[in-house]
Amino acid sequence: MTINKQLVLATFLIGYLMLLLFSCSTNTKKNTSTYAERIDWIAKIAQEYVGFNGTILVGNDTGIIYHKSLGFSDEDKHVTLTPAYRFSPGSIDKEFTTVAIMLLKQQGRISYDDTLSKYLPDLPDWANQITIQHILTHTSGLPDIKYGRNLTTDGAIQQLMSIEKLNYEPGQGFYYGNLHSVLRSMIIEKVSGQPQDVFIKENIFIPAGMNQAFSKTSLENNQPLVAYGSLPMAVAGIDMYLTAQDLYRWEKALWNGDVVNLKSLKEALAPHELSGQLNRATFDFGYFRKNGNEEISELFHDGTHPSHYALQSINFDTKLVIILLSSDGKKSTLSSLNQSIRDLADSSIVQVPSSWWLAHEAESHGYPAAIETYLSMIKSGERVKTKESVLNRMGYDLSNDSTIDDALLLLKLNLEFYPNSANAYDSYAEILLEAGKYDEAKAVAEPGLKLAKQDGDNLLIRSLTTYLDKIDVERSKN
Repeated sequence: MTINKQLVLATFLIGYLMLLLFSCSTNTKKNTSTYAERIDWIAKIAQEYVGFNGTILVGNDTGIIYHKSLGFSDEDKHVTLTPAYRFSPGSIDKEFTTVAIMLLKQQGRISYDDTLSKYLPDLPDWANQITIQHILTHTSGLPDIKYGRNLTTDGAIQQLMSIEKLNYEPGQGFYYGNLHSVLRSMIIEKVSGQPQDVFIKENIFIPAGMNQAFSKTSLENNQPLVAYGSLPMAVAGIDMYLTAQDLYRWEKALWNGDVVNLKSLKEALAPHELSGQLNRATFDFGYFRKNGNEEISELFHDGTHPSHYALQSINFDTKLVIILLSSDGKKSTLSSLNQSIRDLADSSIVQVPSSWWLAHEAESHGYPAAIETYLSMIKSGERVKTKESVLNRMGYDLSNDSTIDDALLLLKLNLEFYPNSANAYDSYAEILLEAGKYDEAKAVAEPGLKLAKQDGDNLLIRSLTTYLDKIDVERSKN
């Protein structure tokens, strides 16, 4: 180990020891910090190490434990971010169009088996095949929306009208797409006789106490207190903005049965078999974990739009709710931060996630040197290995807003750590394909496909098969 590496390792260890001293009394076993203080510490570490810029809210069924913003609300970093600022929650806003449709069914005004053509007769012929159930479960056969600056609801509807053929027979496949949210909004308006934003406000936002939430219905509807980083759009069912406190109130109201009945909610959390992800809820409520009694104990949902990131989680056993909103362009930070906050509920030891250390080190010395030091630390016995999903997310983040070579280094490392993960193969193959490294991509995708088939993961099977088909097409051109 070089002197430089020894200094890096020593700095890391000293920092870790300081965290231990902060969290625990050296004279007694009694915890000397509150849960809120530990959350505040890890929040500041997130800001220092990975540039976290956003809002954190942690609460339970009795109230808010921690609520704070870090960073700035504007691009030039002149205006301090506060909890009053709103973010787009990305895919989390699909919950609102989902629950609106569930309310209409609860009121006896629709059936999930109704076809779209029953309510929207002007749509192309494929609307005769697609049911409301299909647009709630992303099994319609429709493609995804084509995003662009200043896209409006009318533009999204034009995209729908131009679709001549479905990608697969409705109910026979899965493709996660935002045109489903647009169609839900169109159904809501047709059945309720109200603009979709008014129906959602009156039946969801107001009953849940989401006082700052709003739907952006036109490009001119520029509300104050919106954090920088959202894409200028105004599409029904997609463009909504809210605060962390709004989402916290939503979680409480939803799972207390204050908005829609709990029986239908539980049915909506059944495993989504067609997605190939058996921890994915059938309707748009994210992903779940089960406890030892095979009961759903935790629910997670995240979203992106496009530099606004959101993650919400609720533990039904402990009643702990965590809401994270950010605009720093690093979605992977939210996953690590959520895990750290959950861990700190039961532990007084505040640890820096190793993925943050790696990102922090790479900022100073570059990813090749950071990864070399990282591996040296592991070989020397340091417990710094991180989760596959976290390294995976970091790799994707780098492929989007840094150099693709760094992304490939990190995804290769992830594969070395997790050689039995089909997902690690899938991600590495995808970015290799994006980088035009077709031979390498094929060498990664083939064993990944074999693993996916062994695991019975239909989503990864489809994904890796698609990559291999693209690789063959690209190689045939040369």
